[in-house]
Formats: sequence, C-alpha cells, structure tokens
Amino acid sequence: MNRIEDERIRFYLEHQARIREWAALEDEVQRFVHRFYRSLQHDLGATLRDGRISDDDVESFFAESDWPRVGLRRQSWPQDNEGPGVAMEWSRKKALFPPHGHLCFGVRWRAGFKSWPYDKSDHPGSPKGGGGWPAYRYFREAPKDKYWKGDNLKDYRKTLVEEILVAWNELAPLVDKAIGDPRT
Repeated sequence: MNRIEDERIRFYLEHQARIREWAALEDEVQRFVHRFYRSLQHDLGATLRDGRISDDDVESFFAESDWPRVGLRRQSWPQDNEGPGVAMEWSRKKALFPPHGHLCFGVRWRAGFKSWPYDKSDHPGSPKGGGGWPAYRYFREAPKDKYWKGDNLKDYRKTLVEEILVAWNELAPLVDKAIGDPRT
C-alpha cells in the first residue's frame, strides 16, 4: 500500500493545515450567532416602542443560560427566572444558523404551571409541549442564500422577530389565563 487512491484523502492531506484552521472558526461563528440572537431583544424593544404591541405591561427580555432566550413577557407575570415568557431559545454551545442550529419558539415556563388552558389541536403553530415548555415549535428556516454578504441578515432578523410576535399573539393570552390574569 504505497499509493493513496482515494481523492478525498489526498485532498485532506494536501490541505490539512487549512482545513483545521477553518474548522477552528466554528467557535467564533457560534459566538457571533449567539450575539446576533441576543441582539433581537433590541428589535423587540423597538417593536414595543413603535406600538405594534399596544400593551404597556409588555417588556422584552433576554435570559442567559446554556439555552438562552429572548422574547416578551408581561411585567405582571412572575418575574423570576422560573417565570413565564414567550421566547425564542437556542443552544449556546451549538449556536449556528439553521439548518445546523437549533431554534425553538413558544412559552417557556420553568417553574411549571398548575393548569394550562391549551388544546394542542387548536394551535397547530405551536403543537408541542413538555417539560418547561407548555407549547413550542422548532424553527428550521435558514437565512436566505448568501446571508453572510453585506446586510443580508436584515431579512432573517425581521423573520425571527415576526416569529416571536406570532408566538406572542397566540400564546400570551393562554399564559394570562393560566395565571388567572384579569384580562382573560
């Protein structure tokens, strides 16, 4: 066995140093994607200020953890880390844009809930539930082609904010009802 027949192996051996250099960039890319997702809190705040949600009790929030969240919640809802929020969540350790990254939209309520007024069949947009997520759905829409050029992430940013707003409109009334908010 004196000859390497497999073209892929020859390519790897020829470019091994460069391939390792490129692979090492993944950590930096994950940090960038995390900062990008975190920055959506600013966009949500702007949405509140421009009146797209006309309730003064609503605020944007960011929760740091291994599974960070950015989203909306009412100031009248329980405010500790266990309290409810309608949010987008991602893995801090594997923060990449879809289809490689993991995004989830829905109600995150770590402390749980005594009753959840939710029939999954009535809400096909957020059909799942379990653990600290009474209702959620995965999001697999990737940014548009060549999103890394210029300001092409702008459209993806708008898409993510809209997804949070759709989840808010569908699920916040259910949280209100679950905690006995007088609005319901």
